[in-house]
Amino acid sequence: MKTSNSNKKTSILISTLLITIICLNLNVFGQAQSRKKINIPDILGYQTLKCDFHMHTVFSDGDVWPTVRVEEAWLEGLDAIAITDHIEGHPNKEDIQFKTHNRSYEIAKPRADQIGLLLIRAAEITRSMPPGHFNALFLKDVDPLDTPDWRDAFKAAIDQDAFLIWNHPGWRQPNEIPIWYDEHSELYDKGWVHGIEVVNWYSYYPLAQQWAFEKNLTIIGTSDLHPPVHFGFNFGKDEHRPLTLVFAKERSVKGIKDALLNRRTAVYYEDLLIGVEKYLKPIYENSISVSSTELTIKGKGRVMFTIENNSDLIFDLVKTAAVGHISAPEKITIHANRTVFVQLRGKSKTFTGKEKIRLNYEVKNLLVSPGEGLPVDLVFDVEFESAN
Repeated sequence: MKTSNSNKKTSILISTLLITIICLNLNVFGQAQSRKKINIPDILGYQTLKCDFHMHTVFSDGDVWPTVRVEEAWLEGLDAIAITDHIEGHPNKEDIQFKTHNRSYEIAKPRADQIGLLLIRAAEITRSMPPGHFNALFLKDVDPLDTPDWRDAFKAAIDQDAFLIWNHPGWRQPNEIPIWYDEHSELYDKGWVHGIEVVNWYSYYPLAQQWAFEKNLTIIGTSDLHPPVHFGFNFGKDEHRPLTLVFAKERSVKGIKDALLNRRTAVYYEDLLIGVEKYLKPIYENSISVSSTELTIKGKGRVMFTIENNSDLIFDLVKTAAVGHISAPEKITIHANRTVFVQLRGKSKTFTGKEKIRLNYEVKNLLVSPGEGLPVDLVFDVEFESAN
């Protein structure tokens, strides 16, 4: 069958555009051979793995080749990714033809193995709301999920022991506020909802965070990348994609799955850490060090100490209680990989004695529940001397 000149020109144009996008992305990797390290401490005997479980390629509605997703993640310092191309949506099907929904994984896996990035076989079940979009991780074969009835698609994933995440629950809802429908209760009651995206791209869903805690769902933060990553995040201004921090027994796909099933995660989004106190507190404690915990204050004089932050995180502390004999700063910001001086002052010229002083603060950007920061203490043994 002959193709018209117009169709030929259109096909050539589209193909050229796709090749140009792919080459540009490959060129970025070729020029930048240095890998960034994301400095967030290991905690509680677990390895802190930096993961992104939601992104797309040209095999659904993304703009890049699967190997580019691998290379982007490696350069940014990630440990693991899942390419989650839509099962139901293929706007590039006239130009990108394939016989199996596993194709993006098959292309990406050799490159991931070569550079040491963990790659999880996954896909996005893409249905109208409800139930909406869900990512299925740790699949053995994506193709059985391509079925007309959404319930059959979920069952096909569950039959493969997949981990199912409710994606962007506030997407296309009024004011981006998530709605829990009867269909979600049906899935939840069957044990077919394991995690929920608290953050997707630039959207944070406080209600999803609350649901995760109430319903024992694993909290997830993802980029949901469609364009090249540097089109969405300005690395020159130290921006980063949203990540799921996974506290794993080992650096492996098996270790990640075990951690997800046991809800050992936190979300790293902009300057926020979102999670439960059990994991956020040791991250904070393992990130900072105080120069001295034994201080002497004479009368209404002042004393200085330093707090060093050895992580890429920022900690915004706000005082939550007054202390009897000391004036302490209302706010302390401890910038990433920096040291800050903190000043304390005595309140009395004549008070003497030794006391253990506990300064109560809340780390406002470490969210242990919506709107509630992590409570922390700075503890000192203080000797007060009279100024007379």
